[in-house]
Amino acid sequence: MDLEKELVRVALVGTQRSGLSEEAKRKLASLGIPNNDKEEISLLLGIGILSKMKKANFPPIDISQPKLGSEENPQEDVCSATSIKHLYMIVDGAFENALPEFLFNLSKNKKCLPPEILPNLLDLSLTSNDLWGELRKSIGSRGLWLIQQNPNWDRLLQQEVSTSWDLASNDERLKILERVRKKDPDRAIELLEETWASESVNQRIKFLRVLDQSLSKDLEPFLESLLDDRRKEIRRTAVQMLSKIPGSSLSQRMFSRLEGLMTIKHRKEKKEKLEIELPDKLENDMIRDGIDPRIQWFKGGVKASRLGQMVALIQPHMWLDYFKMEAEQVIELFVRSDWGELLVQAMVESTFLHKNKEWTRALLSFRIASSDRQRWQSLNISRLMDDLPDEVFNAVAIKGMKNTKGLLEENSPVTQLLKSSSCLWEDELTILVIRNLQEWLAGESSRYWNGWHYRTILKKAAYTCNPFIHDKLTFNWPEESRIWSSWEREIEEFLSTLFFRKKMILALKG
Repeated sequence: MDLEKELVRVALVGTQRSGLSEEAKRKLASLGIPNNDKEEISLLLGIGILSKMKKANFPPIDISQPKLGSEENPQEDVCSATSIKHLYMIVDGAFENALPEFLFNLSKNKKCLPPEILPNLLDLSLTSNDLWGELRKSIGSRGLWLIQQNPNWDRLLQQEVSTSWDLASNDERLKILERVRKKDPDRAIELLEETWASESVNQRIKFLRVLDQSLSKDLEPFLESLLDDRRKEIRRTAVQMLSKIPGSSLSQRMFSRLEGLMTIKHRKEKKEKLEIELPDKLENDMIRDGIDPRIQWFKGGVKASRLGQMVALIQPHMWLDYFKMEAEQVIELFVRSDWGELLVQAMVESTFLHKNKEWTRALLSFRIASSDRQRWQSLNISRLMDDLPDEVFNAVAIKGMKNTKGLLEENSPVTQLLKSSSCLWEDELTILVIRNLQEWLAGESSRYWNGWHYRTILKKAAYTCNPFIHDKLTFNWPEESRIWSSWEREIEEFLSTLFFRKKMILALKG
């Protein structure tokens, strides 16, 4: 029986014409509403409680069933009234992008969230793993107690699965594999092999993604066996994983093939040149190692694509050891070859796959330095801008800003870097960008539409730069500029966001 519908029905016809059923009375009693001689009182209380539960996103709770824990713990230090005010401003949308920073500083200062805001944040966490990762540190015993009251939030706790591998669901097996892989790596592989043949392709890919988080040499035999799998998706994933394992047989095989295709030619009074012989014949073992004979994802045809695929799988540091050069020097060597564009683009793919900091910095710097050269206009480095280390982002962006004269072009690599990356800005970078904007606004040749992209940069910087340099950034704005009125609102929002973040952090410290 749907208790809510039953109560509404009785309320519409009246208790004198249709009383509450015995089942409805029992359900009301389970909610803490005792049977009353005047059924209208029980009816109103029931409707009121169900309405509150619905508003709070709580299913009906049977109080006859014991609950673990307690909602109160006087030892926990709830954040101040000022911080609660800041939190409500964030949740209500005024400074919504400041929520991760609020939670980080809340945890850093060993404070807990107020209980009344927890339901909203727990609901948000259901669709954001990153948010839950920060929220989990600051929910306190109240939050743990609250999660136990609502089945919708159960999965947030990520409780360990006690079910055996054979009886576990697909999602439970992923958790079991992750846990066992940490405690007993060999056993994790044994579990996979037990049921691998009966798993769907999608589930196998999910298993491999779990293993990809802890790649090591012991996985090589299992992954090598997958190179003969009948499904292309499995083979391709196994190839990429094997290429990331240091010293793997696949990496050695691939590099040996490339060595036979490359020769350094020494020239008088000129820098040495790398000569490339494209792979003419594609052997079966090369196809098994992941070289697709049909695709053309690099310029220059099918043979060039084979070369590009091979380079993209090689760990970037192997070139440094082979040529005895730094990353920037290897890039120059590749550029001087007849297949420079292909090799550099392949290195972008390789660097993205292997998450190599040194090569990320070198390739981004190269793209920025060569942005005015037609040859490199089509070089796509967008993948390298995802998950950038802060130090790499700042080093490249600062160098790019220092070499920028006048307005940042909308499609320049520096602009794309500033707009797309979520890295934290160093003070030097913030000041360079803001001074660049101020100089452009003050210029006689400035046009409102020329700097449209700066609006996106300002919105990004408002949450990624250090808020404690707010005072330094309030000066030198050209309010007499003829386009100031078109920019005043955006600049005020930028400065007010910094000021809010500064107050927010200080309040959480108190």
